[in-house]
Amino acid sequence: MPAPHSAATAALLGRFADQYDIPMAPDTGTLQMLVDDQYALRLRALPGEGIMLSAKLKPLPLPGPVRDELLLAFARLACGTMKEQPTTCSVDSRERAIWLQLCATARSVHDIDEAVGRFVNSLAFWSKASRSL
Repeated sequence: MPAPHSAATAALLGRFADQYDIPMAPDTGTLQMLVDDQYALRLRALPGEGIMLSAKLKPLPLPGPVRDELLLAFARLACGTMKEQPTTCSVDSRERAIWLQLCATARSVHDIDEAVGRFVNSLAFWSKASRSL
């Protein structure tokens, strides 16, 4: 279960949603949005002045050699791009998919805008790369 979010950061996320006319459920601290009609993002307020941006990259196959090879391929690519990419790859808690994530400071709507831009740029790279893995 995620840690409780900051009410101030959730309100800031709400102002970001209002700016782009994106619906956001009240009191959730979570926003889902579609960028460029292809990238589904989830933004979540964190405790303190941060947000977590995430997007599903690829479903995982059932446990076995194919899954192991896929995870190794993602790990190799992630290690090779650590210096250039601000994002991280992770496996969800139910081990069903690989996700791209970014934690970012959010003290203003502009900060959120900048974080979304960085995240989408990285997501474009990872989306293309993950199709060949």
